Amino acid sequence: MQKDTKKLIFDTFIEQLEKKPFDKITVKDIVESCEINRNTFYYYYSDIYDLLEEVFTKELKVITEQHKNGGSWLEAFIKVANTAYRHKKIINNICSSRSYDYFESYMYKSCKHIMIDFVQHTSSGMAVPDEDVEFIASFYEYAFFGIISEWFRTGMREDPLELASQFWLVADNIRFSLRRSEKRAKSRLENGNTI
Repeated sequence: MQKDTKKLIFDTFIEQLEKKPFDKITVKDIVESCEINRNTFYYYYSDIYDLLEEVFTKELKVITEQHKNGGSWLEAFIKVANTAYRHKKIINNICSSRSYDYFESYMYKSCKHIMIDFVQHTSSGMAVPDEDVEFIASFYEYAFFGIISEWFRTGMREDPLELASQFWLVADNIRFSLRRSEKRAKSRLENGNTI
């Protein structure tokens, strides 16, 4: 019964997000739709933001599971973008709310996970200093995040595959950057330099 009630609350919240901006959804709307009392809602969630956080946490977990061990970051982007595109009304209703920062935080965590995992996996077996791996991952994570964030903010006008095709322009740059770092690290070792 408890799992069913929590799922009912969660599913009702998603249905509400399909219809209106996040800021317009209240606990009252959810409990009336679910035909439960407020105490039942608060048994599972501390507030509406807690419920929104669970939506993002579930999605991030799916991305994390699907993207273990250095899968292509481009494939990961396509999965994220396709999921978002299928739920365009929900994304637009979150983006048009004052709570967009919660969504941005989720997007940033997703981008960070994808890029760090990919760069670490790609650099495996290479003599790339840890600080370079971290810098390269951060550089691309911010670029990735910026493009996705702008895509969401502008209403996801481009098809996900169309947007992904633009990423192909820079797809090999990460490997190039890692090889360049490795070459520089080897040169420093050979010459006894630290610069």
